[in-house]
Amino acid sequence: MPKKKPVKINAALMHKIADKLAVGETLKDILKSGNMPTYQGVMQAVLRNDELYEIYRQGRVLQSEHFTDHIVRLATSDLPTFEDNRLANAEVQRRRLEIDSLKWTLARNMPWGIRDKKEDQPQAQTFTISWAGGDVAINALDDEVHDEDPEVIKH
Repeated sequence: MPKKKPVKINAALMHKIADKLAVGETLKDILKSGNMPTYQGVMQAVLRNDELYEIYRQGRVLQSEHFTDHIVRLATSDLPTFEDNRLANAEVQRRRLEIDSLKWTLARNMPWGIRDKKEDQPQAQTFTISWAGGDVAINALDDEVHDEDPEVIKH
């Protein structure tokens, strides 16, 4: 295989890559087209440059949205008619495998939703219970039970 000519990876090129990711193309297929960098080059660029990483990340998040629509289409489209039921079963299993693979990719590429913001995820809530004039804060994340807590009155 002939060696690729080095291509400078800048924000404009990364936007082109991200736009193609957003419509469901794979990174490897994108990079096979003319005048594109190597896979290794793109990975090194996104590791070393925060701006390029953010562009790449947005492309991956939008790619996941594309995959979401594809999953729905796979799950809801009618099966072709087969004379042999084994072929229909094979098609169902093929779709199941494709859906499972895409779900794994979605979970990896879009763990925080389309806005890709961790703070948009539901947070653990704290609430207060009050009785006999004394307030006690209860945190849903507390795993420890303190038997010797002086504020607890045992009956």
